[in-house]
Amino acid sequence: MIQGDVPLLAVNFADNQTRVLNFITGPRAGQSITLENVYFPETGTKPVSPEDLGNSPDTFTWNLEVETQVRKNFSVRMSYYETHTRDLFLVDPILPAAGPIGPLTGTLALRNSGSSHYRQAEVSGHYKPGERAELNVSYSWSQARGDLNTLSDTFIPFQAPVFRPNLYATQPSDIPNRAIAWGYVHIPWKVVVSPVADMHAGFAYSNVDVYQNYVGAPYGFRYPVYFSLDVKLYRDFSITMPFGDRSKRRKIRLGVYSLDVTNRQNPHDVFNNNASPIFGQFAGFQRRFTGLAIGLGE
Repeated sequence: MIQGDVPLLAVNFADNQTRVLNFITGPRAGQSITLENVYFPETGTKPVSPEDLGNSPDTFTWNLEVETQVRKNFSVRMSYYETHTRDLFLVDPILPAAGPIGPLTGTLALRNSGSSHYRQAEVSGHYKPGERAELNVSYSWSQARGDLNTLSDTFIPFQAPVFRPNLYATQPSDIPNRAIAWGYVHIPWKVVVSPVADMHAGFAYSNVDVYQNYVGAPYGFRYPVYFSLDVKLYRDFSITMPFGDRSKRRKIRLGVYSLDVTNRQNPHDVFNNNASPIFGQFAGFQRRFTGLAIGLGE
């Protein structure tokens, strides 16, 4: 178990800049709401001082791993990993009831009642028919769930974050299924070919409306299935260094590599605002990239 410290973001929360929400359209059109930064206990709605926030976050992690040799050149490994974090600091906006046009006061509450968990089961195989070739294959299932409005996820990535009501849901990093294969093989002229194939479910994302409210289940949608095939070809040369110990010989590795050989367009952006004329379309596609690889060793 790992016990963390209370982060400075939480200790100094009340000193943060006051947020003001101005509504132009919708049921709150013409209203202006000032959000006061307030500490709240884990349960209840009565503000407290920073000293009464409660426990700092702590994480409990455990794992189990078993490996067996099926044949002389083939082994299988199975593992399970699980981690739970509790007492996470959450940011929760509390807005006043809609009223007449004019300034109103709401609350931006900080409380350490959040939690998250991650589970992963993996099975992998290692096959080595000889010194000139090797193959590894791995499949993993995982699940990531937790509160969405954690303090770090809300304030660190964005200078002006969007505050939505907190929900316990799928995490944006959740990848339920993933398969990876990698290895190497020696071919003529002392050249080594080393491929890596990676295929997994697309990352989760949320749809929003013009007010940045969730539309449907938070992170209930996914990017297309990701697939990438990377290949490296290289050869090691032995050279004598022109300085230092002249009898010292070193290896230099020269090669070429190509990322995403199939040029599959794996997107990492999406137009998720349902008011957009291109709502649901993906963007930010990955492209094939080829370069030189140079390495120096003993």
